[in-house]
Amino acid sequence: MKIIYKLKQIAVCAFLVALAASCDNDLPGVGGAEQNYNTAYGLIKANTNLLLFNKAIQLAGLEATLNTNEDFTYFVPADAILEAYLVKSGYVNSLGYPDITLVPVDVLKQIVLSHVVKGAKKRVGKLDGVTADYLETGELTTLANTANPDLYLLGVNVTGGVLKVNGSDKPATGLDYYATNGFVNVLDNVIALSPPTPIVSALSQSFASPGDVVTITGSHFVKVKSVTFDNKEVVFKSISKTQIEVTVPADFGSYALVKVQTEYGVSNIATIGVKFLMYGDNFSGSPTPVSTWQWGGSENFQSTENVNRGAYSIKRTTDSWSGLYMQYNPVNVADYGYLKLSIYATVSTRVLFSIGGTNDADGKAVDIKAGEWNNISIPISELHPEKLGANVNSLFIKEYSGLPGILYLDDIGFL
Repeated sequence: MKIIYKLKQIAVCAFLVALAASCDNDLPGVGGAEQNYNTAYGLIKANTNLLLFNKAIQLAGLEATLNTNEDFTYFVPADAILEAYLVKSGYVNSLGYPDITLVPVDVLKQIVLSHVVKGAKKRVGKLDGVTADYLETGELTTLANTANPDLYLLGVNVTGGVLKVNGSDKPATGLDYYATNGFVNVLDNVIALSPPTPIVSALSQSFASPGDVVTITGSHFVKVKSVTFDNKEVVFKSISKTQIEVTVPADFGSYALVKVQTEYGVSNIATIGVKFLMYGDNFSGSPTPVSTWQWGGSENFQSTENVNRGAYSIKRTTDSWSGLYMQYNPVNVADYGYLKLSIYATVSTRVLFSIGGTNDADGKAVDIKAGEWNNISIPISELHPEKLGANVNSLFIKEYSGLPGILYLDDIGFL
């Protein structure tokens, strides 16, 4: 009897141990992937769709760097995507097939390290009981960027549980493969190794005089080669990847088209100054427009309360969706490329601008930040010039967010 009792005890213990073990491994899935007690690097080695990336790690001599218990978040292109990248980059054998062994080791290291964020366990989806941060839209520093700051930061877009990386329009095909020391996300694109072309988003001044120091704000200002005013190089100083200071040249007139060139390309065009000034401190010598009408709100065409440049600005007290129409002396729209103005808002809002009419569909709505002068430059091509005829003689502005407040407008003109 004692033997039978002992056997029963052993059987019960074995059952409980087995049950506990099965519970430990009965883990919830995230984004279709099962939680795993392997390391992040181990998950990549075990995934048959990531064999090429694993081979890249080995050929680049990075196993010792990545096969550790430190925290990592991986963004890994699937085999088919990496093969297509190799073909596009010319790494093919004599038969035309992709061959990763042809990639130089230093390039291979950059490829691998550009897809790894060290010291972070970040996930897209929620998982109860797992300690990790959420991935949020923004930029992350990869291991490649740590080694070489000139390389492109990892741009992440997370919207509604969908992950897109570095501007790709293709969502990541696999999310949040959970390991003991991080997460693996499977991508449908290969992360770029070099910064994209520079982007100019703003100038610190809408008008300038020779000798002024103007700050250019934007992104991807890496290895800047030149800054030009109307295709003439000017003196500049690189402050950071997002800011450049330029000195306005002695031969500057009243306007210029500004561009930044890096080793990776040429930026979009920014503008400074105007050819035709519709409103500075007045309307071509008159304190008021040729004619005006409005609905909702009120205006003062020579306010001294908040001025961007000179002595006066236009103060517009807005109601929700209220509009102001101002008529001025006609100009030939074909002579200009941009509508320019400076605008200050007491509350963050959205404003519609239109020339030659009051139809919303023919205007351009722009987001305005509160508490600062916003220098706005709208291409004439976005204001439907095909509907305007040869000459235009009016500017229409409309509060377009439903939020009443106060707007100040200054330095309105065409370039």
